[in-house]
Amino acid sequence: MSDISKRATLAAASVRELFARHPRLTILLSSVTTFLGLSYPALARNYQAYKDLGRGALPSNVFGWAVACMLKPFEREGLSTEIYNKDLPESWLGDPETFPFRHGPRAKLGWHFPPQRQVDQIPSDEMKQKIIQAFLQAAVDNIKRVEVAASLAEKAHAAMFVRGPPPHAAAAQNKREIGHVHADVDYSMHLMLAPGDCKLVIEHGWGERHPLGGTQFVPAQLLLLYAPRDEEELAVVQRITKASIGFMTNSREVV
Repeated sequence: MSDISKRATLAAASVRELFARHPRLTILLSSVTTFLGLSYPALARNYQAYKDLGRGALPSNVFGWAVACMLKPFEREGLSTEIYNKDLPESWLGDPETFPFRHGPRAKLGWHFPPQRQVDQIPSDEMKQKIIQAFLQAAVDNIKRVEVAASLAEKAHAAMFVRGPPPHAAAAQNKREIGHVHADVDYSMHLMLAPGDCKLVIEHGWGERHPLGGTQFVPAQLLLLYAPRDEEELAVVQRITKASIGFMTNSREVV
């Protein structure tokens, strides 16, 4: 039996076990999946796709998968930028004329959220290490303004936080968390950015809004940045990371 067949068989067994042990959860999940147009044969594949996304806010098991499926109907699109038009004046990215466009198509994201992850354009192992090093170096370079701790949004990943009290409402809503790298599968990032910078990043193809962005649960300023694929893209992501630190700490002295 091939590896893919084994994974599909195990996924199907987990789904059957969930149905057998938790009838009330089964009724709710079945209603949601029917609404979404998922047939039973698709459930096992859908469950395995959820597990392949890696660690996130929800456990990587049938219970986390069930919650992720239930959240799907509440997903919002993440590419429109009208939401930022009323709060554009301040920017930490600098001159928009010097901010480049990302080459090629956007990264494809997984069906589920959470976790919000990309499923293609995954960087090389060498680039993955450089992404982590650049993120942690930004924290070290700005140690007077930020601190590193486990992400509150996704406890599996290290995150940067504002050191001290949040300087504005967006920082408070996100519990001082500036951002984190998904350092297990895709190496994309979640970062908080100023409204004008959100608009620029999305329109230039570097990322998109969180599926719940703009609700009482998730700030509209929380973006997923696609993982950089080469040194040139890494430099742009570093620029965005510094802009995120500047916005969240309300500082123009980020290095």
